[in-house]
Amino acid sequence: MYRRNGTAELAKLMFKNSGDDAKLKQLLTDNYSEDNLVTYLQSKDPLLGRAAGFALRLIGTSKVIPALVEALKNRDRGIRYNAEYALWAIWSHSGDDAVDAILEDGKNLLTNEAYEEAVEQFTSVIAAAPNFAEGYNQRAIAYFMLEEWSKAVRDCKQTISLNPDHFGAFAGMGHAYVRLGKIDDAIAAYKQALTINPSLIAIAEAILRLRSQIEDE
Repeated sequence: MYRRNGTAELAKLMFKNSGDDAKLKQLLTDNYSEDNLVTYLQSKDPLLGRAAGFALRLIGTSKVIPALVEALKNRDRGIRYNAEYALWAIWSHSGDDAVDAILEDGKNLLTNEAYEEAVEQFTSVIAAAPNFAEGYNQRAIAYFMLEEWSKAVRDCKQTISLNPDHFGAFAGMGHAYVRLGKIDDAIAAYKQALTINPSLIAIAEAILRLRSQIEDE
């Protein structure tokens, strides 16, 4: 029923089923293809673009990553926001439910500040899925919190080698380089993050602070 008027009905479907992600995911899967949603994401109608971005967070796969990366530069803030969170959702799916469950356990350990245990959990993710970029990215976060700056940089680089669009890994690498006193490297990493995702205001501010620091020395 939704296919007959995708533009109007997508927003209606999203509104009626907001708060029930499981039901919404099924309805989206039944009524829209990824190609449909990418077309809507690129629409000149910002409300439709926002709805499509949110939908792709629920049912998008790696196929739509290029469109979402491009949407990070959209003039509409809501589209940029939903595209960013859609990317994070897709990046967190390895294609193996068991691996994804371990990843989520590790994230929970990070939230609870159990950083050493989180490292162990993410190392298990990497052992099970060595080409899954997010396992390395999350372990980099845990290493950063443990003040293991060089290990954090190493894992950020591995993340980027597997996922060159990972603005989070570039930003994280910049943070670690700052702690290592490698300011030029930090600025370079931050600039890469901003090139991919210009909405990272905190990263732009970090670059300005570091440049000011260099000028003052």
